[in-house]
Amino acid sequence: MTKPKRAREPVIAEDAPAKPIIATSLSGVLVKTEPWKRAHFYWFELASQELKDPSVADYAKKDGYSQEVDKVMQRLMPELSERERTIAARERFFDAVCEYIVHNPQLVNNDVAEYLSSLKQKYRLALITTNTCKSLEKILSLPGLKGLFDIAESSRVDEKDDKAAVFDRFIQKNGKPYLYIGGERKDSYEYCQKNKIQPIFANFEGADDLDNILNVHSLTELKERIERLPINKYVLSQNL
Repeated sequence: MTKPKRAREPVIAEDAPAKPIIATSLSGVLVKTEPWKRAHFYWFELASQELKDPSVADYAKKDGYSQEVDKVMQRLMPELSERERTIAARERFFDAVCEYIVHNPQLVNNDVAEYLSSLKQKYRLALITTNTCKSLEKILSLPGLKGLFDIAESSRVDEKDDKAAVFDRFIQKNGKPYLYIGGERKDSYEYCQKNKIQPIFANFEGADDLDNILNVHSLTELKERIERLPINKYVLSQNL
């Protein structure tokens, strides 16, 4: 009896250069900033319901509302250590962000997602975010975002809101992105400038422009900037 022929494994040239990486954030680029700006209201509202104390919901209106978080967590979870309460508070916050987006899918910038998806023949798309992995999985399952990213690096639940730490982990695993498209977080651009990564501020919501950063104000402007990228020079430099 003749044995069936095995399918040939695809041949990949060892010297084929890896496609450069375009990295982006979620907030302000692929999703409007509203969920992150409003999530603390939802967070305190849920806490007030659990504690049966309506006054807790009013903490969200304070300028220094973040200072109230640990006080509330001590009431909600007195048996936990300070570190464990911090982890639980972050998880609850990102759960609130996630639920806000899931219930308001119109906040996803589908036109931006569609454009970035069209670049995948030339680039690898990466997400660098301080959202936690658990919440990220749910957000990235939404229509328009599902399957968009080739690589994703998120925040660990046991670390503070530290974008530099997430960048460091990403670079250690994947190398530097060629380009980073971010929202309103200034620490992202400071990191990029320090580490010689080209940053673009996607100022799609009319915020103040940032100094010494390339600001774009529409998807059309973003497309024009990306189309001008000297991609061939970059690929060559990576293989010298």
